[in-house]
This record gives sequence, structure tokens and C-alpha cells, in this order.
Amino acid sequence: MKKTLREGWQSFLKLARFLTWYSLLVGIVFYLLPIAGQVVEAQYETLSSTTRFFSVIGFFAVIVGWHAMNTRDRWRAQA
Repeated sequence: MKKTLREGWQSFLKLARFLTWYSLLVGIVFYLLPIAGQVVEAQYETLSSTTRFFSVIGFFAVIVGWHAMNTRDRWRAQA
């Protein structure tokens, strides 16, 4: 009886520790992501319009390439 009670408390403490660390990390992420977004936005605003255009085109080219590779892999898996 004492053993199961002790195991229950140990399990509860593990859960409390996990929730503490998890909530701390989520709070840090929610605090740091807007700051990082502001830094990236400031750097993006300093670029010339031509560079901005090609950076957006490059971003979409990476997404299209990634999608094409995944589609090709799915087609090969079906064959």
C-alpha cells in the first residue's frame, strides 16, 4: 500500500515537473518569437524592392520544389 502511494506521488511529481518545464518553454517561445519577427521584418524592410521580389520568388520556389519532391515520392511509392 505504501509502495503504490509513493509511486503515485512520484508520478505526480514527474507530471508537475514536466508541466512546469513545458509551460516555461512555451512562455519563452511566445516571448521570443515576436522579437525575432520584428528583427526579421526590420532586415526585410532595409532590402531594395528588387531584392525583396527575388527573395519572395525564391521562398515560393523552395515551397514548390518541396511539394514536387513529396509528390514524386508518393507516386513512386504507389508504383
